[in-house]
Amino acid sequence: MLVFLCNTVQAANEAVGASLSLSPEFCITDSPNKTCDIKLVLNWHTDTPYTVCIMSDNESLTTWCADSPNINSLSIMVSTEKDIQFVMMDKETHQTLADAKLHVTPTAEPQVRRRYRNPWSLF
Repeated sequence: MLVFLCNTVQAANEAVGASLSLSPEFCITDSPNKTCDIKLVLNWHTDTPYTVCIMSDNESLTTWCADSPNINSLSIMVSTEKDIQFVMMDKETHQTLADAKLHVTPTAEPQVRRRYRNPWSLF
């Protein structure tokens, strides 16, 4: 059932002709529990003019709605420890037009180098 719904939303997005992109798409943190503080730019394009709203699954980010169909970008400051899913929808019909995801990735821990010689070796 979930696969069917995802395919239906994707088919609807393709029929509408809308796209949403993030810049940057990834945020790299020092450790798994460290927050990612980044300025995020969302750009979108639609084949027909829509007045759009941008929603996210992050509680600290409120829903943003454009005042006119001529607006096609948004710049926001984000502070998060986990991935954020953004959804663009039509302001009047609440139809989902497109979506994008910010990926938060911790850097890999440096591996401890193993000694190849035994400390008691004479050579």
